[in-house]
Amino acid sequence: MPIKTGGIHKVERQLANGSVKVYYYAWRGGPQMKAKPHTEAFAVEFARLKEEEIVGNKKIATIETLIDHFTGPEHQRNPDFISLAQSTRIDHLYAFKLVRNTWPECPLAFTQTNGFKGDVSTWHSSMRANPRKADKALFSLSKVFSYAIETEYGGVEKNPCRGIERLYNGSRKQFLWSGDQIALLRKQLEPHLLLPFEIAYSTGQRQGDILALTWKHWDGTYLQFTQSKTGKELKVKANSRLKAMIDALLPANKDKLRICLNSRSRPWTKDGFKTSWGKAMDSEGIKIEGVTYNDLRGTFICERASEGSSIQDIARATGRSITDIMSVVERHYLAVEQGCVDGVIDRMEMK
Repeated sequence: MPIKTGGIHKVERQLANGSVKVYYYAWRGGPQMKAKPHTEAFAVEFARLKEEEIVGNKKIATIETLIDHFTGPEHQRNPDFISLAQSTRIDHLYAFKLVRNTWPECPLAFTQTNGFKGDVSTWHSSMRANPRKADKALFSLSKVFSYAIETEYGGVEKNPCRGIERLYNGSRKQFLWSGDQIALLRKQLEPHLLLPFEIAYSTGQRQGDILALTWKHWDGTYLQFTQSKTGKELKVKANSRLKAMIDALLPANKDKLRICLNSRSRPWTKDGFKTSWGKAMDSEGIKIEGVTYNDLRGTFICERASEGSSIQDIARATGRSITDIMSVVERHYLAVEQGCVDGVIDRMEMK
């Protein structure tokens, strides 16, 4: 028979895969309940937590307890935190160390006062020498305050990070791969680096998702990606050049092997690929500067836009949002503009 427990705070959260999960908290802003709802264990846990509150064991909500609320303890992370991409979680955890060192035992009530936004701005500006680090730290702090508002934690009603301008203004408008650079790499790169290069240039996908591809993700026509950042699944058709490269490597047993392997025929690690790629770019026969592997994504988007593909279709092909695609095209407008303008005139001539 279900056991009723009064005062429980129920929160519904949409996960990255679109499903909805329900979380229970002992009270609004209180600790998350671990036992199964409407059971005797749930009632016992609730009674224990209430007793701890009554006898004064309840901690005053601070920035540190808010961070713990967002991440969960190391041995049992919050599902909302786990749903984030691994790289994002790493960035957050690093930023939270900076936050804890700056505001140890700072009550959340103080963060809601008018003066705290100025403190955040000063902290953000103190990292001006490394603007990307500063902006990532500000983003992480903003994220926990937004989460507090969503989950009604600690009486937080406003985000003191909102409205603080970012320091990093790098648009990378000029950082697109040129046709000459593409041709050079196709001529000079060793096969174990050429394949992940060609996949990135031909699909616009992230490095980590490309290196994670196995032969189960290749059906002879399409590469099937599960994007680590969003959880989105999509199929991208391989062009003739890429298809020929992949088919030439097709192993007899394709159940488990990764498609992209290093020079020792082992799966790439993130650091291993970064090191090998850097050495290749610095090598005597290549010597390419000013563009990165990640810039291949923007190059793919801008080349497709220059060819006349719509923003919507590019978004579908890359698995990115229309807003993201528009942002990339705007950042690289000089590279896209002429192709689009020429297309307008060419279509006029066809009448």
